[in-house]
Amino acid sequence: MNIQKCSKEDIFKYIDLQENDTILYLGGRIDDDNLYPAGYRKYLNSKIKELSPDKIICHNYWYAKKYYEKGILSEDTKIDMVLSYYYYFHRDGPLETINPEDYNGRRDWIKILIDKNPNIVYALYLDDNSTLGNRPPSVYVNDDWFGEDYDLNNVKYFDRDRRYSLSHVGDKGYALLDHLATSGAKINSTGGFATFMDMLDAGFKNLNILGFTAFGSDEDQSHFTPQHPWGMYASRKYFDLKTSENQRVEADILKYLAQNNTIKNIENYEKLMSFLKS
Repeated sequence: MNIQKCSKEDIFKYIDLQENDTILYLGGRIDDDNLYPAGYRKYLNSKIKELSPDKIICHNYWYAKKYYEKGILSEDTKIDMVLSYYYYFHRDGPLETINPEDYNGRRDWIKILIDKNPNIVYALYLDDNSTLGNRPPSVYVNDDWFGEDYDLNNVKYFDRDRRYSLSHVGDKGYALLDHLATSGAKINSTGGFATFMDMLDAGFKNLNILGFTAFGSDEDQSHFTPQHPWGMYASRKYFDLKTSENQRVEADILKYLAQNNTIKNIENYEKLMSFLKS
């Protein structure tokens, strides 16, 4: 099945996302089991229930799998949209994660998430440095992955420029930390952070995040789990990954926006530390 490209600006309209909706956006930090001990997972589950979001958006369906399996999302909670980089969505082999075995059988979760919410939207994207070059007008997906009763019109494809500049973030009125506010150079964002920036650009007023490294670039990495011992990120911890992105800058931006109530981080560093030390 070929999916025709739609506008990035329209992507959130497909779940009827409104400016003042309470949004919960789930990121990929959940990949690190050590940062989600049992008591902390129970705490986060209670915070989600307290938040009672109008819409839940998740970065990658295999992370959605983990949010449910770890009990952070209750079994009866519905995810409204999953965003995935097209090639990762399509990938059959191991993922570049801490424990690739955690995601064995991950494709089954495309249907499992549909069972939980038959109207879930799968939004696939390509970015500016895609190996497909100029980002084609359509991409192929295997319709068998979604089951017989799913409305395939809910599978979307769009493209975006995942680069951002610190001056662009500053132009939005945020008084960023001094060492972040001086550069106009373009920086590649991680996939989850790019979507976060897209939601801010779209003007959503009540954006809540969970599963992001949003406690600042000085967060103690001694609790982080290294990547698996093979592949391009072998045995490196999150802030030490050698990529085109700058994870430390993203962590500082997210921390600052949360401190200034532009967004809300559902996670709590003091709670996390107390559970890690107990």
